[in-house]
Amino acid sequence: MFADDGACTRTYRPLLRGSRNASHVVASIHFPRTLYAGFQLLQTNASRLLRALSFVLVIATVASMLAPFHWVFDTVANLRVQGLIAIAVLSGGALLLRSWWILVVAAMLLLINLSMMNFGTLADAGDFGSHSGLRIVTTNVLASNPRHDEIIDELESIDADVIVVVELGAKLAARAGEFFRDSHPYQVFHERETGDFGIGLMSRLPLRSDRALRLDGCPLTLEVVLDDYRIIATHPLPPIGQHGFIHRNRQLAMIAEQVRPELARPTQTIMVGDFNLTPWNANFTHFLYESGLRRVGPRWDLRPTWYARLDPPPGLRTLLGLQIDHVLISDDLVGTDYHIGHYCGSDHRSVSVRLHRREP
Repeated sequence: MFADDGACTRTYRPLLRGSRNASHVVASIHFPRTLYAGFQLLQTNASRLLRALSFVLVIATVASMLAPFHWVFDTVANLRVQGLIAIAVLSGGALLLRSWWILVVAAMLLLINLSMMNFGTLADAGDFGSHSGLRIVTTNVLASNPRHDEIIDELESIDADVIVVVELGAKLAARAGEFFRDSHPYQVFHERETGDFGIGLMSRLPLRSDRALRLDGCPLTLEVVLDDYRIIATHPLPPIGQHGFIHRNRQLAMIAEQVRPELARPTQTIMVGDFNLTPWNANFTHFLYESGLRRVGPRWDLRPTWYARLDPPPGLRTLLGLQIDHVLISDDLVGTDYHIGHYCGSDHRSVSVRLHRREP
């Protein structure tokens, strides 16, 4: 070994002696070795980072399964789309580093999390007439939002048969009621001067009945019957803290008790509003099961309806927001033309859909 090193030294010594930039030559000799050492260090750190990320994602997946029990776990479950994005990053890193056991963990996490997604259902609009069915829009306008003109302009452009507004204040109720008086003369408002739980509905079709469901300890829920449709508009408490979490789940449970017995009747059921709950949460799955309703929306549409104040590129918007505004329907209805609205000063975006009676 020493003889070889000596030969190497003798080989380069004349070059070094005669060079005016000997230091550069030495650096060039050792550069590949330094580069390799740096690459090894980078690879080691990346492997550690992947192991840490896989551990966090395993804990988050287990925590999301406990969503029915505590608001912290519920919040983790609401962030499932963000978790899926992190799993995709984990998978890509594992492939680059050829860390096969981490890739296996990522694949298992992917399958588990996908199994907990309540994907939407949407029919082909071409199967129905262009003006058939009932178009409905639901929008959380944000009680403190002063941009009433933009809200009204968007609702007018959507041209829905039924307009549902949550977080409705007295000023917007008066303005919207006047603006839509001719096109949507059948109106019910339960506005609030303070607080975030006013609800209003404006319809082109005559209302057969309307009532406010004042469920014990929960914000008001509005129920109206028009034509052969029963529409329920709701806005449960946000699950911030255990108190809000319990009351949101209670309100949804009581609504499910109201909805389920009515499904045997010939009236089609539609439920809309800000649920403060994503479709990939076990509490949402439980509500669908108890109520017998289905979510309307494109199967792979993960776009958020909240938080709308940020306007990043579409991919980043999915990472930063949650899909918590929904249209749910009974089995005797199908949905087409699902649309998420634009920013109008609220932290939410509107959701509109056209509904059709299912052919027997």
